[in-house]
Amino acid sequence: MPKSMTGFAKVEMECAEGKVYGEAKALNNRYLEINIKLPRIDYTNEQKAREIVRKYIKRGKADITIKWDRMSAAYGIARINEGVVRQYMGLVETLKQDYGLTGGLSVENVLGFKDVITYEENNCLAEDALLAVVENLLKKLDEERTREGELIRTDLSTRLGEIARCLGEIEERQPLTAKAHEERLREKMMEVTKSSSIDEVRVLQELAIYMERLDINEEIVRLKGHLDNFRDTLDTTESMGRKLDFIIQEMVRETNTIGSKSNDLPINERVIKIKVEIEKMREQVQNVE
Repeated sequence: MPKSMTGFAKVEMECAEGKVYGEAKALNNRYLEINIKLPRIDYTNEQKAREIVRKYIKRGKADITIKWDRMSAAYGIARINEGVVRQYMGLVETLKQDYGLTGGLSVENVLGFKDVITYEENNCLAEDALLAVVENLLKKLDEERTREGELIRTDLSTRLGEIARCLGEIEERQPLTAKAHEERLREKMMEVTKSSSIDEVRVLQELAIYMERLDINEEIVRLKGHLDNFRDTLDTTESMGRKLDFIIQEMVRETNTIGSKSNDLPINERVIKIKVEIEKMREQVQNVE
């Protein structure tokens, strides 16, 4: 089933450190391009997040943004700076020994000194919280792209049916058109041979060669094959955008050849209809992963 390269998704999750928000936007692109904006994390966790994105997106541009609202307790943990306390205690002893001062330090005194209390900040979002929100975000984005892809598939299938209908009418009319065209050319050539010394056998040989050049049966068969290939590709689960684009190029080639060989107005009218449908299909395929 085709997936659209475009889509948008948002998620919000609670974790021990607070709330984590995720936003994903997917756009058309020839190759896979991943842009991730994350809160402060370890590099290895960023790589794991990218692997999750690659699991769900094979082609296109993906913009992923993760934001973290930390709980107040997550900002830091108060700790005693033991080294600073020992320095203060050492200074007190020096004052007593060198200057004959008396007295001691209380808890209130120590807590009032600079840098006695430090805060161990928690600046990194935990790996499990990060990967969980990325996974849920990409799942939601994938659902949106799949839904859009189903709409594209329906449209492409409808246009394939219209092309097949026009091609069937061309195939039905082709023998009648070829026969009428051959009869007209034969009559004109016979008139020429009667009024000149041109060899009749040679004229008939040239007529046969000319009619063979006008034959569009091979192009009709190949175009039918491309239609079948296109339908089969739509039913696969793999990334198909590039393949569908290549098939459309071949469909255009065969259709143009049919149009250039035929000088029948009804056939050419149907060729134009086929070209219109193919062009609309090409526009849709540009959005398929």
